[in-house]
Amino acid sequence: MISDFGIEPRIEHYASLVDIIGWHGQLEEAMDLINSMSFEFEADKPVWGALLGACRVHNNAELAKVAAEALMRLESECSAPYVLLYNMYADAGQCDEAAAVRLLMDNNKIIKQKGYSQVDFSQC
Repeated sequence: MISDFGIEPRIEHYASLVDIIGWHGQLEEAMDLINSMSFEFEADKPVWGALLGACRVHNNAELAKVAAEALMRLESECSAPYVLLYNMYADAGQCDEAAAVRLLMDNNKIIKQKGYSQVDFSQC
């Protein structure tokens, strides 16, 4: 970007790349990109949200847990990562894991807004 267009990469560019790579099913590559960012930027809510969304689409509960936990650390009162992770586990029939997420929500006093079906990580 710098040499071809004179544009300095920003965190938004990384979030877009994670989103594009993740939605194409290249979840490990998306995670590698996030790990490589740590020298220049720290992954933020849009970056982790993009990975979590892609993990949901491609049923990768292992990486979804990593992304959800990162989101939980960044914005502890936001219910979105808990709900997405819970739904992934429940859909996969992983009842123990789903129950553990629900218990974590209860312990952290996280309440999902009723009737709120759209997940917007920028509003958390």
